[in-house]
Amino acid sequence: MTQSPTRRGFLGLVALTALSACAAPAGPKPGAAKATAAAMDKLTALIPKYVPLQVVKPDITSSVPGFGRDGFLKYPATLVDSITAKPGKGGSYKVMVPTWSPLPPPLGSNSYYDAVNTDIGATIDFNYLDGMTIHEKLPTLLAGGDVADVTTVPGWALTAVPDYSKAVDGLFEDLTPYLAGDISTKYPALAAIPTLAWQYSVFGGKLKAVPAWPTPMFGLVLFHRKDLWDKYGLTAPKSADELFEMGKQVTDPKEKRWAFGDIFEIMREIFRVPRKWRKDGGKLVHAYETPEYEATVAWMRKIVDNGLVHPNVLSAKQAADAKELFKSGQMLVTSDGFSFWAETLIQMSKENPDFWMEPVPIFGGDGGKPEYRVNQDPSYTFIKKGTPKEKIEELLGLFNYFSSPFGTQEQLLFNNGVEGKHFTRDATGAPQQTELGPKEIVGSYVWLGGRVDPIFESQAHPNYVQAATTWWNSAVQVRHQDPFDGIRVQEPGDFTAAVKPFEDKVTDIIRGRRDVSTLSQAIDEWRKGGGDAGREFYQKVLTDNGRA
Repeated sequence: MTQSPTRRGFLGLVALTALSACAAPAGPKPGAAKATAAAMDKLTALIPKYVPLQVVKPDITSSVPGFGRDGFLKYPATLVDSITAKPGKGGSYKVMVPTWSPLPPPLGSNSYYDAVNTDIGATIDFNYLDGMTIHEKLPTLLAGGDVADVTTVPGWALTAVPDYSKAVDGLFEDLTPYLAGDISTKYPALAAIPTLAWQYSVFGGKLKAVPAWPTPMFGLVLFHRKDLWDKYGLTAPKSADELFEMGKQVTDPKEKRWAFGDIFEIMREIFRVPRKWRKDGGKLVHAYETPEYEATVAWMRKIVDNGLVHPNVLSAKQAADAKELFKSGQMLVTSDGFSFWAETLIQMSKENPDFWMEPVPIFGGDGGKPEYRVNQDPSYTFIKKGTPKEKIEELLGLFNYFSSPFGTQEQLLFNNGVEGKHFTRDATGAPQQTELGPKEIVGSYVWLGGRVDPIFESQAHPNYVQAATTWWNSAVQVRHQDPFDGIRVQEPGDFTAAVKPFEDKVTDIIRGRRDVSTLSQAIDEWRKGGGDAGREFYQKVLTDNGRA
């Protein structure tokens, strides 16, 4: 079984935490940050030439290059030893990465660390930053300037830092001289990281990071308990109205069963609310100003007024509670990261063999063509500024090792640990965790490289890989087209700071604490509080990049 941050709910947490990150973070006043924008397609000369690397052939091949996912129905019978010489030269490095898991035993008391560090020929000592609060703590951490030898930061957390481009430039090494051009001979796994991920890793005209988790990802997915959906005779909804009616059919408080959790963010996508802006008659219209947004708010208020949302959700219980409500069947529809699917199937297969969940088949809120948002910016692995050249080259060799693709001995080790200790193999040859595995292994080394991982979860369910690749590769074909795709934007601080007060009012509307009619007033206040200033800035970004 593959261990990674995504297996620990990383994607779902990205989506949830990113909402908080929209608010003004702790530290310097956001308005003091300099607003900037950089188009990714103008950065070719600064980044590695893309050279694909595939060591084993998948059973299911993606039909959408750059966005789709391959699938493996079975674990490869023969693995490739892709890196024959130790990449490390005996160096020792302090490395900070985020985690959403309980902390494992530290270096010196962890046989997984011992095994990987021995194989790479270097010592990596991890310091973990709580993923649930990283967006709050990161501004202070970077402002202090005392960073680790290597620091990995999710893209959504970095944008919570006021004037983050300046912070990156001041704290981390310029990797352009080491990685620009054709690096496939020296670092073949790094050369196989998609071009867009490298482009996003350029800050202020310099390549400052190695992309981690470079695959474009869905922030949230609308899941349903398909086993119970079928039991109650329901089919796939083709519109939000149909979903509402189905929710009424399955909700029965006497049986402790409700249809929905807090699905507002994913319903915005289903109603085709733009990510942030869309062009309309040559002008920019913000998501909040669209009729689709108004329709989403009204729909959410309707399911609340009709008692279709689980009361624990409305009483603001912890988000983790929603997962358990869904697993127990008290809540039949929820939203979470894509990884929640396999993670839940693995757990529930031991408790309820009949348990089956799926994403709700893609549909548009009004019954029309759907749109799904895909997050394109990766996470970033930085090297501390002032690191000697020979140490930078050693670290890049290590990053290349940790970018080894599925089907390699290297990935088997850094994902699963030592055979017979951290995992055993099932009848098909696939790795299965031992009791020690999850105690010593959390997402750590996987942050230090970028791989476009296929879909493979041997423990999840016999039908999982086929169902998951089918859904994913269908959803990316209707991905939302944003006018600012491929442009990294550092927003004006006042515009960013206006988000939370507005969305707090929307939450009050949805939950019945304010009347729906107050939405227009909230939008007017948002415009005056920074929305219109943001529009002016974003319009200039379009003009400067030839997209107006």
